[in-house]
Amino acid sequence: MDLYRKKFAVLDLTHGGIPIAKSLAAAGNEVSGIDVYETVKPEILLELEEKYGIHCSKTPLPASGFDRIVAPVHLDSAYPMLVEARAQEKNILSHHEIVGEILKGDSRLSGIKTVEVTGVKAKTSTSSLLADMLSRQFEVVLHTSRGLEYWKAGTSSLIHKGLSITPGSILVAVEKTFEAGFIPDFFIFEVSIGGTGTADLGILTTLSPDYGIANNTTLASEAKLQLVKHAKPGSTLLINAGAKKAIKAAKTDQVKVLTFKDPFSYQISLIPGQIVDFILETRPGTLALSVSSDLITPSGLPKSTNLSGLSGSSGLSGSSIPVGSPEIQAFPRSSGSCVRFLYRGKEIFSASLRPGYNISAYRTAFVAASAAALELGIEPEAVISAIEGFGGLSGRMQEKEMNGISLIDNSNSGMDILSAEKALDYALLKRKDEKKEGIILMLGEEASQVCEGLPPELVQDFVEKFGTKCKQVILVGERMKAVNGKNISYARNLPEGLSKALEFAGGNDIILSSVKCFR
Repeated sequence: MDLYRKKFAVLDLTHGGIPIAKSLAAAGNEVSGIDVYETVKPEILLELEEKYGIHCSKTPLPASGFDRIVAPVHLDSAYPMLVEARAQEKNILSHHEIVGEILKGDSRLSGIKTVEVTGVKAKTSTSSLLADMLSRQFEVVLHTSRGLEYWKAGTSSLIHKGLSITPGSILVAVEKTFEAGFIPDFFIFEVSIGGTGTADLGILTTLSPDYGIANNTTLASEAKLQLVKHAKPGSTLLINAGAKKAIKAAKTDQVKVLTFKDPFSYQISLIPGQIVDFILETRPGTLALSVSSDLITPSGLPKSTNLSGLSGSSGLSGSSIPVGSPEIQAFPRSSGSCVRFLYRGKEIFSASLRPGYNISAYRTAFVAASAAALELGIEPEAVISAIEGFGGLSGRMQEKEMNGISLIDNSNSGMDILSAEKALDYALLKRKDEKKEGIILMLGEEASQVCEGLPPELVQDFVEKFGTKCKQVILVGERMKAVNGKNISYARNLPEGLSKALEFAGGNDIILSSVKCFR
């Protein structure tokens, strides 16, 4: 696609539109940026005008004045510029598509393999585990909602923090990486609601639970299919076996399609005649690791000869605690579980799991990351090492101690009401098994803009259904003040909520933190 000397209108400067507009302007195009939600600060808009030559508007502009319209998949299809552009049969590109075109023209990426991970759940954990596995033999740069990280030999260092996972943020992640002097073997990008069409390996973690986007005019699952429909010829797709529409949409004559199933998805109905490639099984009891001598053949991507760091410690178990929070430490609790990884019914390896986190919260990540790593040429021993060293991700069902009190940390950007329910179920089981007393629940959001926030009406339903199971409920965020119920108090943010939880909790209680926030 020709990206030179065209007139572009980039809609939505709030969710990744700014780096897209900058890149298009730098390529010699005439660019206008539309602040659809009117949330961008005036000084930023002024800088875009004066420094980058990008005309900015908070109101719709005539679509007739542009060659191409660029809009995010979640924008209401009734937005005036989109309505007008469709009527005039203008070329409308998604943010994902335009980012893909920009990346194709970036010569610095030549020779670097890329992985894109999208889905409803397990994006961050799958991406992070895969980065750990790949780093045992390659140098990796990982971009997720946790930040931009450099991985080597099973350990990570932070390059930059504060990026979102909108497709436009990929452009920033690439720039920050090269500015820091890194030239990795692999880029791994966690991408919201779709793919750019440039990945050598695309991973679709889940399509459910589905939800409406674009003012409920379409489903998120349809947008996520961009990863499949726009996959570049010769690439590989790794798809959850339960995502039927994705499997059906895959152009198998152009790409290699692999499927996976985790131990909790046994109830899913498969496409008639479908054979699942990769399956993960879990079972109680410690099991010595083993590796099959008859391994699957990887895809042929280049392998590194650097095998150092196979026994290095994983960088995934570190905490990311808000400033001002009480002291939190890892909570030692035996899991007594192991996993078996199978390819077409044949065991490839098995590994025991560390304590300190809820294994069921990572079932999709274990199988998807392992399958991807083997497909990309990683030795099974390195995959095992990463799994056995994994201690959970901060804010994703990790067990810790806070001032001597048990804490289940489920606060992250992807947290939703279903995640909160599962976390409460886990806390109730923990209370029963360990003869704990009460549960202090923190529920809410630090910002309503984090992945569409946590709707107060859903929190109200949750409190009415499950509030009595808790000793105290602390609702976090300004919007949660509209929620009413028994034994409820309010906090402005996560650190304040943690401090209040300590005030309510006795020594034998459990604090459960389920707050939607960036970590």
